[in-house]
Amino acid sequence: MSIIHIVRQHTLTLVEAKAEVERIAERVDSEFGADYAWDGDTLSFWRSGVSGQITVTEEALDLSIKLGLLLTAVKGQIERQIADKVDETLAARGALAPPDPDD
Repeated sequence: MSIIHIVRQHTLTLVEAKAEVERIAERVDSEFGADYAWDGDTLSFWRSGVSGQITVTEEALDLSIKLGLLLTAVKGQIERQIADKVDETLAARGALAPPDPDD
């Protein structure tokens, strides 16, 4: 098993950020058949070979994904694609905050 962890600072309100994550989850569901459910400010998702969660705060999106054995070989490619998509989505909304210099 392999883990992907991506954190992105944003400038959205909590409601706006959750709505954006919901739109992403709906797209992932329709394209890849992943199921998802909210528990407070955390969206969990799963399908064969992949599971994870996105925790939404007023400052950041914190995404953790567990890849099954078969996807471990392409972890780098998957991580880049997901990071690019999150950055693209936030940038399109003008909501991608500059990186924290302490990170």
